Amino acid sequence: MPDRLIWQPRLHHWYYVNKARGTLPKKYDGLDILEIYDDLRASPRAYHYFNDTIKCIEGDDVQVVRKEDEKHTYTKYETPKGKLVQIERKTEYGVSSMRVEYFLKSIEDFEVLAYILRRQRFVFDKNLYWERERMLGDRSEPIVTVPWGSIQRLFIVYMGFERGLIALWRHRREVEDLLCVFDENDDERFEVIRKTPFKIVNFGDNIDENLCPPPLFKRYMLPYYQRRTEELHKAGKFCTSHWDGKIKNLLPLVKETGLDGLECVPPEPQGNVTLKDLREEIKLNGMILVDGIPAIYFLPIIEEDKLKTFVHEMLDLFAPHIIPGISDMLPPDGDIERVRLVGNIIANYRL
Repeated sequence: MPDRLIWQPRLHHWYYVNKARGTLPKKYDGLDILEIYDDLRASPRAYHYFNDTIKCIEGDDVQVVRKEDEKHTYTKYETPKGKLVQIERKTEYGVSSMRVEYFLKSIEDFEVLAYILRRQRFVFDKNLYWERERMLGDRSEPIVTVPWGSIQRLFIVYMGFERGLIALWRHRREVEDLLCVFDENDDERFEVIRKTPFKIVNFGDNIDENLCPPPLFKRYMLPYYQRRTEELHKAGKFCTSHWDGKIKNLLPLVKETGLDGLECVPPEPQGNVTLKDLREEIKLNGMILVDGIPAIYFLPIIEEDKLKTFVHEMLDLFAPHIIPGISDMLPPDGDIERVRLVGNIIANYRL
């Protein structure tokens, strides 16, 4: 039973966009983001600091070339089997990006990607881990995020949703063979993570039922979660997953995943689930809700009283099975003083 609740809003996007465009509040000029967290008496989500402690080493005969200009970042893999190219467009003052050309253009590229993935290996940078832990101090529990799993990796990272879905429809066997290669690639990654000091592993899957509806989720994501959560639980880890979209039709499946919590789920009016829907499927199944406050409540267009009412209702429904935060993160035009306001409500909430 915890003695208090931890307020853990994700402020990195807000901070870097406002820093880039010169619109940080004057009181925060010259402060780094951890100093801002301290001023707000809030905790940062630690995977922002620990994800790069798991390093990917490419195969000896795989060359990666990266370059960028003012508007784009270009990544090219060159292998004996052929080459793959990705182009990302820089957005929001260069602090974010979106893929405009994916590595996989057709199933003919699958062989090249399989060649790359089968030659990758993973290592844990122990020195970087301890350096970051010292830097964060007691602000946060270390967390590591694993990249998108199974079909989500195909859609989000390598092929794009439209082209990936068409490939799945026309060439299911080839797609599923590639997903098996993803699993092989993950085997070493998870083996390394199981031996690390991390107690919490987050699956960065960006689940949304419009991109991964129940039939696809049951066939691909559910077995993926079941296998990996079982492995991690045996190693003494807790597991959360980043479900930051519309998930109403997937919620009834969450108890079968083996996950210990869901992160970043946006309730109504931003998502398509109510707080009571979430309570029914998360808290009553012994799971934890991480975040839970729709990001739009931090925008000036929403009355502050609506934010206060929502936070009190959320805490009453979920405490202590909750790590309150913003679903998904504070928008660049969000009101930072509302972050302080919510922090005060949480600090005064009695379990």
